[in-house]
Amino acid sequence: MISIVCFIGLFLVAIGASSAEAEDTHLQTLSVNGRLYTLPSTTPILLDDEATTLAALLGRAPGLQLRWRPSTVAGTRGGTPELVFSYTLIGTVTAVKPLQVLGQGVTITADTALEGFDSVEDLAIGDAMIIAGLVDANGSLYATLVERRGAQGNKYLVNGYVQTFAVAEPRLQVGEQWFDTSGIGITDCPGGAPANGAYMTLRADSIPGFSPGDVIDTLVEAACASPVPPGTAGASGFLEGIITAVPDEQTFAIGPLLISHGVDTVFEYGGPDDLGEGVDVSIEGTFADTWSFVADSIEFVRPMTRFEAPMQPQDITPGQSLRPFGVAVAHSAQVRDEDGILADGLTSPTQVEVRAWIDSSGALHATRVRERGDPDAGQVKLRGPVEQITPPTFLIQGLLVDSSSAVFLDGDANPITAKAFFEALRINQVVNVNDAVWHADTGVLTGGELTSLGYDHTAPVPGKPGAIVSGSVTDYGRGDAIFGNGFQDP
Repeated sequence: MISIVCFIGLFLVAIGASSAEAEDTHLQTLSVNGRLYTLPSTTPILLDDEATTLAALLGRAPGLQLRWRPSTVAGTRGGTPELVFSYTLIGTVTAVKPLQVLGQGVTITADTALEGFDSVEDLAIGDAMIIAGLVDANGSLYATLVERRGAQGNKYLVNGYVQTFAVAEPRLQVGEQWFDTSGIGITDCPGGAPANGAYMTLRADSIPGFSPGDVIDTLVEAACASPVPPGTAGASGFLEGIITAVPDEQTFAIGPLLISHGVDTVFEYGGPDDLGEGVDVSIEGTFADTWSFVADSIEFVRPMTRFEAPMQPQDITPGQSLRPFGVAVAHSAQVRDEDGILADGLTSPTQVEVRAWIDSSGALHATRVRERGDPDAGQVKLRGPVEQITPPTFLIQGLLVDSSSAVFLDGDANPITAKAFFEALRINQVVNVNDAVWHADTGVLTGGELTSLGYDHTAPVPGKPGAIVSGSVTDYGRGDAIFGNGFQDP
């Protein structure tokens, strides 16, 4: 019923008036990061810059990126929404461990749709790839869709942040890939030239026999852009992106968009102190102006977890994984590893903080790794969704937390009783374990302060009609026939 109401309210004008057309009309419900949008299958769209209709997506692997500005046509009879479905990166594999395509680090997880191969282990340097996903400022991509094709097409595509712009040469670097910009006009950049850190869209003719490290000198388009669309004051939006900066406790940035949050902002699957560079979030709220956004809700697209634990050199496989409390956390292209622990390993026992997100298979992928001093099993930390509850114990990431000697706090840091804590505790709620004792021989954490943070994840809900939408499409819907006897305006 909700889907039909949304359809009538916003998309009636997009359906043809004749009964013959109405008999062929279907609805498709797009899922964009847990928000559902129902449209006629005849809705015009752009798919990789080609004009077609929404029905063309049926049967395709999910994961395309969507930009949609329905607010520009709301209330206009005969108008159609502006839905643009796109890829993010097109080119050849230039490294496999870790994976890179045209010099861009690529993270593939259980939530990535794969076409033409089954595992990263199947890929080789030179394989032709088409990828959709979210771009990080560190020169990497979180992939939502990855296709391996039998042969390279006639174009390369790179979306990413400029690492270096060498004006005199002239050339620029995005990720680890260099582009020769001589003879090409760079457009849409403030001041006429891209600054370091600028987000760009680069299109080039593909190069036969391209090898890792080669400069791409076949550019046909170079333009400054944004990973999320701009807005206008008062416009509502639902946007997804990877955090590029956290200037203070009340704001963070996704490219040029500055997002503010406060006491009334609702968080899901994490909290304000989980906001960090390289973290994937979706936000819902209102534009204050073109590049300022006030968040009503912030959802960590995947559940967050963190550890602070004593680690031994053998707990780290450099460039691949590390194991706080024995829990495997994989390297990701988005990880911030300022101390080089995941990259290079440890030479002696060290207290290490690890932050990660959890994919749909339960695997963990690192977003941050930091040294926290000398190893101390008496001052450890753990945070994550609760997996099992058996008072006075519960499980997080397979680790048993024994609360018999713990202090209990509510989400506002007020003392509560053990009884109140466990009465309110639910599976998948996030609990913070602070200053506990780690017993490596039994694999149990005891004591410390236990805080139930909540952050429950909601079920999919209808998207807000008229909002600016940008994010990953996880389902293109089915083509369900409707209104077989014709459709009349109410």
